[in-house]
Amino acid sequence: MRRLKYQEQDCELTLKEGLEEYLDHIGPDAKLTGDESNGLDEGYRQFLLGHDCQHVIFGLALSLEEESVLDTYAVKGTTGIPWKKFFKYTFSGGELTKLYKKIFKDYGATRLFSLPFRARKKKVMAWKRVKLMTKKWPWYIPEDYFSRTIKDLRDEYNIKILSEEELHFEDPTYM
Repeated sequence: MRRLKYQEQDCELTLKEGLEEYLDHIGPDAKLTGDESNGLDEGYRQFLLGHDCQHVIFGLALSLEEESVLDTYAVKGTTGIPWKKFFKYTFSGGELTKLYKKIFKDYGATRLFSLPFRARKKKVMAWKRVKLMTKKWPWYIPEDYFSRTIKDLRDEYNIKILSEEELHFEDPTYM
């Protein structure tokens, strides 16, 4: 998969533009927008928005291996992780539950449980980059951030993304 603009360290796109670029490249099976099982509630949409913005701000694309790297950034480098909502939405029977079931069915337990192992070196690099951040990225994004450039936001938080070479995976797993 080609590298997207938001995956460049000094990206001049706004966060909104980077998010649009990211969402334009998500496969239809992975695009989550809110569904009736989750009551189409604003909390669910904000939960998803926070996750999607993490992909953009940390410069990660769409492979399951990169999701594993993003987990490191999310746990170590963000504030306000909505754990209760994560478990609520994961086990609600809604679209997030269906996505996890589909991934499990398509790739099997062995492939999925091997993802953190396959991504371990990149996860260590991400963890080291998180330690350099001047403050943690918020899960819930202030509205004014969407009009700011990704470069400006990364500079403010001292976010150093992984380069294309650092993030390379042999045979990445895409949905």
